[in-house]
Amino acid sequence: MNKENQFQQNINSEDPFIKSLYSDLNERIIAYEQEDAVKIDKMKWKATGSIFFMILIIVYLVYSLV
Repeated sequence: MNKENQFQQNINSEDPFIKSLYSDLNERIIAYEQEDAVKIDKMKWKATGSIFFMILIIVYLVYSLV
């Protein structure tokens, strides 16, 4: 919690350099978190597609062996 307070204090700082530095850092963190969420969604779809194709191959092999 102390780090969050320090971070917020630096964003609201009177020094324009520190304020711009921490504001930019905050924007980059938010953008990275949003990008990370999109990557997770894409990975879920890729995993679902791979599992679907594996099930199709297994069904085909079982059907051809029976």
